[in-house]
This record gives sequence, structure tokens and C-alpha cells, in this order.
Amino acid sequence: MSPPNRSPLKYVLFNTHHAKIRSDFVTQPSIETLSRNAPLETILAAIERDGAVVISQLLDEKQRKILQGELDDKFEGSGFCEGLFFGARTKRIHSLVAKSSVCREMAVHPTVMSIMNHILGANCDKIQLNLTQGIQIWPGERTQVMHRDEVMFPMKKYDAELMIDVMWAYSDFTKDNGATLVVPGSHKWEDKGRIPRKDETTQAEMKAGDILIYLGSTYHSGGANISQTPRTGIVISYCLGWLRQFENQYFAAPPNVARHFSSELQDLLGYSVHRPNLGMYEGTEPRVLLAEFDQKKIVSKDCLTEDQNEIIKKIQAVEDSGLTLPAHIDELLAPAPLVQQVSRSDV
Repeated sequence: MSPPNRSPLKYVLFNTHHAKIRSDFVTQPSIETLSRNAPLETILAAIERDGAVVISQLLDEKQRKILQGELDDKFEGSGFCEGLFFGARTKRIHSLVAKSSVCREMAVHPTVMSIMNHILGANCDKIQLNLTQGIQIWPGERTQVMHRDEVMFPMKKYDAELMIDVMWAYSDFTKDNGATLVVPGSHKWEDKGRIPRKDETTQAEMKAGDILIYLGSTYHSGGANISQTPRTGIVISYCLGWLRQFENQYFAAPPNVARHFSSELQDLLGYSVHRPNLGMYEGTEPRVLLAEFDQKKIVSKDCLTEDQNEIIKKIQAVEDSGLTLPAHIDELLAPAPLVQQVSRSDV
């Protein structure tokens, strides 16, 4: 007789008389912690497997001290949140690219950008900054409800990742002070309505300067803080370039502020067109707002992908030749049939 399907989280010992759970063989879920020098392929493999990964010490001590100097007073001056989701003993601060030079560096960190461009960049012309938020969980806060961040984009079905979050440890993250709870592998669940069990959950304990990367499709939540001190993290979130951002970056960093940022960060904020023609200003790149310009001299210019330009050229060529367009666009994109060469001796 074959044993029943085994849970991936428990080792079940079967014998001829009975079956019982061997507590000494219970496997706890976990996510991998990798070195800051880990190869990109190793990081991507961990994210593909678990839906999350921790990378150690991406922020050095000097940067952390500057960051704390920039944001400590912002947290101190912020009140506790209202609402069931944000937490009654949690403080949140926003628009961090305008408030912190270190956050601007964090947003375009080469390791992070390589990961984002690999996963998200495959499904858009360019990625964008979705959110910057400081989260400080105070003692007495309860565990946040488990959730997937991708639900902010109400799509019934989409097979690719819509967004990815990066939680930067501003302070140490421990089990007692509210380290982020993660459900490894939940990004692969076909049943999106399934509620995670406690034995499927782990906590992302980190040292200050570490980061936790988790997919928008991965179940997670803020942990309960049963310690005596607050736990603080900085979330920097990225999404596909054609989605509406969680945080309105044009108010968070208006042109008079954003013009002082790097061009890479300006692109992430949305001061560039996402092909085809998304996010234009006066029919052109919104980047013109970041420098002195004469609005009367602005010329509208479409911004299409290379494929779209090629399609238009082919359609126009067929129309100009007087031929009839094919019934389906795939026929238009198909390579031209080979013309058999005929030598004079065959005539």
C-alpha cells in the first residue's frame, strides 16, 4: 500500500503498523542568506525557488549612520498609523528619495538593479520605482495580516511578476522585534486564495545593512514586536513600467527636486517615456521638465518600440505598393519567402 502524499514541511515515518509525525524530523521553512558578492545567477535561483532571499551587508556602516541622521527625526515626528492593515503601533514615512541621499543610492544599487532588470525588465520597456517607505514597528504591535503586494494591481491573470520589494534593514531584524514573516514557495501556489499556515512561515532575521528581496506574489507580513525597542526597515519597491505606481513619484519628487538626481533615478521615478508613448508630457519626453526649455519649441515625437516601428514600415510599404494587407499581423511579421534563383541555363 502506497503512503499518502507527504507534506513538504513534515517528515512522516511509516511502518507496517501505524504512521506518526516524528517531531525531531520536522523541517522548518527557510529562506537563503547570501553574501553581497554572490553571483547574480545564485541570487536569481534562490528567488525562483523560494520567492525571497536575504543578501548580507549591502549597506555599510557609514551609509547607515548617514541614513539614520537623515531619517531618525522623520520617524520621531511621525504619528502611528491608522487602519487595520498599516498597524496601530507602526510608524510609516514616505517620499524617501526626496528626503534622503542614501535612499537615492539604495534605489539604484547595482546589485538590486541587476535583479530587477532581469526579472521585471523582461516584461516591460523599462522598470519604475513603485514605492519608497520607512516602516518602524513599535513594541506592542501585532502580526500584520499575511498578504501579497501584487494585489494592488487587480489583474485576474498575468503570468509574470508585476513587482518586487526590497526591505533594507535599518536596524537589526529579530524574531522578537518583528522581523518580516515570509512564506517560502508561496509565489508558486496556483490557488491564490489559499491562506498560509503557521508551519509554512519563516522570519527573515537580518543584521542592519542586510536586505530582504521578495516577489510581489510571495506571501509576507510584518511580524509582531514583543521586544522593548522599535524595529525599522526601508522598503524600496519596483514594478513594471506600464503599471500605476503605489506612490505618486511626481509629487514625491517634483521636477525642481528630481532635476538634481542621477538620470538613472530620474528614469525610475518616471521622468521618461515607457514605449509605446506612455507617460508623455506635451507629446515628448517628460525629461524636458528637468531642465530649462522653451515650451513653444517642443515638438511632438512618438516613442515606439523597434518592433512597432518595423510593423508600421511594413504596413506602409504594402499600402504604397498597392498590395492588400494580410489578414493577420503574424503574416506581416513573417520573414519574406525565399525566391528561388534561376540560372540562365535553366531557361
